[in-house]
Amino acid sequence: MQEGKMVSLNEKLENEKQKLHRLANEALKKGIPLTQDEKFMAQNHKVDELVVKIQIKKSIKNPQEQ
Repeated sequence: MQEGKMVSLNEKLENEKQKLHRLANEALKKGIPLTQDEKFMAQNHKVDELVVKIQIKKSIKNPQEQ
């Protein structure tokens, strides 16, 4: 079951990264710096949180690899 959860977290990360890239392209087309685009920054935060969750799960699963 834990492996399935990891797969879904990885899938969710990929989906959220795709959204992030889409928002980045939209902001750049409008000439808005990414750090000033609220939608982009919020999505970037979501991606960061997912990366941290995945890293925590990996470290719990394989603590000897740290």
